[in-house]
Amino acid sequence: MNTPSSISRRINDCLQAYARADHEGALVHLFPALDKVAKRRRPRPGVGDRIRSFLSDEEGLISAVATGSVLQRITVNGVSFPEAIYRFGRTSIAHEGELDSRLKITTDGSLSIGTVWALPATYILGLSVAVIAAPESATERIEGEVTITVCGTTWRLNDLWGARERLKLSIAAAFGNPQLFRQKGAV
Repeated sequence: MNTPSSISRRINDCLQAYARADHEGALVHLFPALDKVAKRRRPRPGVGDRIRSFLSDEEGLISAVATGSVLQRITVNGVSFPEAIYRFGRTSIAHEGELDSRLKITTDGSLSIGTVWALPATYILGLSVAVIAAPESATERIEGEVTITVCGTTWRLNDLWGARERLKLSIAAAFGNPQLFRQKGAV
């Protein structure tokens, strides 16, 4: 097994915090891993551009894991999903030590988007899976036998590192739509 990098360690810590229902703590660990993977994908842009671009690339996958629906290109009051996560989540935690009041993590599974982006806690899992499954994470591993169920299929977490296309094919099959992630405006 490869020596765990900061990505693997942060994801492991994120998932442990998530399991304790420490959602803000989970995001504190998640955002550095997300940034490092985004930087591997786009080494030239600044932090904000690369994180927003990564989130935009993976928005369908993130929402499928989080909600069981593929939601993409949502903009409310001029704020897109990537912008909301970056500005109200990552930037606020990095600079203020807490989530901005315009981003709430719900524990009852509810989702509501408006002035406040209220996302179910499962979005933390969706964001984590996007980092794990990114091709840029293919050499990562964590210790232990962690599993995660995505759209009815249980995966060993270590089998998901870098496996974005296999994961998307599995999700598309669960939806009965092999073109699910190829469609423009998939909802």
